[in-house]
Amino acid sequence: MKKIILAVALLAGMTFVACSSDDDKGNNCVDCTVSAGGQSQTYQVCKADNGNATVQGTDSGIAYDEYVDLMCD
Repeated sequence: MKKIILAVALLAGMTFVACSSDDDKGNNCVDCTVSAGGQSQTYQVCKADNGNATVQGTDSGIAYDEYVDLMCD
């Protein structure tokens, strides 16, 4: 009985460890469309490890959520 409880506890522990690392590595990118002068342009904005928005791979220096709220249609 003790072995079964230990096995279940170890399995549950490994499940939590595996899931937490998967959550951090998700795709944190969105496509933004900006319209001006009758034309529109789409570009990709991603969330960097430091929490800032990166536009086409360049750190914008602005927090990701703030950038998306302000700049994306």
